[in-house]
Amino acid sequence: MSLLTLDEARAHLRVGPTYPAEQIEPYLRGAEAIAVKFLNRNIYESATALQSALAGVPAALEAAADAKAVGLAAADAATDPDVAEWLRCTAYEQYRQALSDAGYVQRGIVINENIKTALRLLLSHLDENRESVARGVSVVEVPLGAEFFLLPDRVGWGG
Repeated sequence: MSLLTLDEARAHLRVGPTYPAEQIEPYLRGAEAIAVKFLNRNIYESATALQSALAGVPAALEAAADAKAVGLAAADAATDPDVAEWLRCTAYEQYRQALSDAGYVQRGIVINENIKTALRLLLSHLDENRESVARGVSVVEVPLGAEFFLLPDRVGWGG
């Protein structure tokens, strides 16, 4: 489920109700992904959704620990040292990713008006700037852009 409805997106982009959803939805997903990465936390549509995600973390971490153990056992059984090292690195990297994912859930936030405004700004930016290069125009950063609305809720400034 998107954090902004298709109707909200269409209204913000000033397009009609028949404007194809398949042209808006990738930008909605992109805007949400940008916001999540910038905030270093997941964004949920409700407190219930956040609580549900939090409840799933222990099982996800247990599964990740089990997968790591399987990967390390496979590494121990490997006869080629390069294969063993690759298996070990992969097992640890996948476990670290599971821990990182759990952190995003643990720091999760219920969507608020600042985040919605930032998503709208990101959506319109992605819709208006469909090319990686702007030719023949002066490109200026919009003051009080999406970052301004996301900064109050950002956590983990270190990276």
